[in-house]
Amino acid sequence: MEKKSVRVVTFSKRKSGLFKKAMELSILCEVAVALVLFSVGGKSYSFGHPCIEAMIDQFPHQGLESRRGSNKPSKDDEIDKLSRQLHDLEDQLQVEKNKSEILDNGLNQIKLKESKSFVDCLNLEELKKFKASLEALTADLKLSMSEMEAASSLLLIKEKAV
Repeated sequence: MEKKSVRVVTFSKRKSGLFKKAMELSILCEVAVALVLFSVGGKSYSFGHPCIEAMIDQFPHQGLESRRGSNKPSKDDEIDKLSRQLHDLEDQLQVEKNKSEILDNGLNQIKLKESKSFVDCLNLEELKKFKASLEALTADLKLSMSEMEAASSLLLIKEKAV
């Protein structure tokens, strides 16, 4: 095949077909099956029933250990890897706990601010503006009250005159 894309698609389809046939063979005939493929790029694909490792371990180890030793990690390596993963997960957990504490503190502060009166939450500049607004409102109320008293007095005078 000349085009690389055609080869890749063909490999992918044929690989799926081979794996499907291997699975059918293992199920229908109740046999152990191992299938290993390597792509042109060197990537390996494997299928095994019950598992590929169990199948490989059934072969005699004559000279195989030296070849597998470079690819297969030792138990100590696996323990170290799992230990690092555990440590990373513990670090992530601590980070998440810290985030949770920060969010809880923020929420508590918001609840505290909501429980205080409106004026308690204002800074000095906002308090000055609020005071000025209240003074203007008070002056408007006094003026409106004076106008109402005057209108009321005029009505009383008009009623007495009638």
